[in-house]
Amino acid sequence: MYQPEDYQENRHQLRARLMGVGIPAAALLVMTGVSFGLRWPEWATTLMSCALCVLLIFGYSMLISPVIAYGRHVNHALNGRTRKLTGTFQHMETAAVGREGVMFYPFVVNVGNPREPEDDRLFYMDANLPRPDWQEGEMLEITSYDNRVTAWARV
Repeated sequence: MYQPEDYQENRHQLRARLMGVGIPAAALLVMTGVSFGLRWPEWATTLMSCALCVLLIFGYSMLISPVIAYGRHVNHALNGRTRKLTGTFQHMETAAVGREGVMFYPFVVNVGNPREPEDDRLFYMDANLPRPDWQEGEMLEITSYDNRVTAWARV
């Protein structure tokens, strides 16, 4: 599911977004310093300071933070400690949920007796990847770190 190229693409996207936010932020910071040093009207300095704060908060929370979170997820998927589990597919939710800044589709796999809820295991499939066409009762081999799927195969 994940390749080293996916992580490299994420790093390139992060650099581009950092530059996209960093260059305007640096320009606003310089202009704020100039306006303070040259004693421009107080409203101009205040306006540029507020614009800088809004740019930094918006840029980080909406543009940079999601890319960092997804990069962390892909890195764990590629280099983290994984485990394999074989079980019967029960169901997958249609709505994606957010976990640690990444969107996932939760699904349940039963590893023992399908009538016993203690044998159910909850996993998360990356919502950025195509949804698999699993049928209820199908046997799957799930490779995961924590409870996030890194690879799967039909058994």
